Amino acid sequence: MSATTIPTVFGSFRLRAKNQFTLPDAVARAVDAQPGDHFRIWVEDDGTIGISKGRASLAGAFPGMWGDTSEDIEAHLNELRDEWER
Repeated sequence: MSATTIPTVFGSFRLRAKNQFTLPDAVARAVDAQPGDHFRIWVEDDGTIGISKGRASLAGAFPGMWGDTSEDIEAHLNELRDEWER
């Protein structure tokens, strides 16, 4: 979160044993969090921790990054493979 961003929902929590925490009710409701949902968490350079609701894997998160068709993607991967030393 940047210094100019003001959160619309805010909560606090305490880190428990095994590095676990519970989302505050207001936050869980704001993002419609349900049991089994996946979240991503990251640390920024200034030590700020970010968390977002999202998929467990980054697979499929960047459509079109390596091409729009299976053939495009395969061609791109082949180019990358050709760069590897064998």
